[in-house]
Amino acid sequence: MSILNDLPQIPATQAKQAFGEMLDRLRTSNAVAITSHGRVKALVSTPEMWSERESQFARDTDLLERKLARAQQSRVELDRLQRHAHLAVDLLSSSADQQALIVSEAKARVARWRGHALCSDDYIDRWNQLLSLPVHELAKEMIGDCGGWGNALRQNTPFSMKKKTTDVAQA
Repeated sequence: MSILNDLPQIPATQAKQAFGEMLDRLRTSNAVAITSHGRVKALVSTPEMWSERESQFARDTDLLERKLARAQQSRVELDRLQRHAHLAVDLLSSSADQQALIVSEAKARVARWRGHALCSDDYIDRWNQLLSLPVHELAKEMIGDCGGWGNALRQNTPFSMKKKTTDVAQA
């Protein structure tokens, strides 16, 4: 309670007997502590102090909300990265026929995006480039930065990213 100890203090009996003097003290301080038996029992403050406290609280709340939103977005992006990493491992460990099937399904989805104008050409063009790479390079790019587009491409992915039953139970 160091904040209370730093405030000007007035005994309760004096506050009762000399209310005007206590109000005069508020001109030099935003708050006055009223004490009884050596302990702070009440605070008297100016409206300006409360207004400043409310403003500071609002600023702190806004800052915390922004930090929370950034942390939540980072978690979402990490989840997408992990799912693409699992897909890359599955892709690399699959047979050539299975690899071809996974890539052809992804290419078909990108073609559908273009045909129905479902997303920006930026995503379509970048995914078309990635899907034309050899599988081992595609797997590496799926979890890479992709020239600053990594998070965006993982957000708008042509791969089926269904969570496994065990993943859903853990979420």
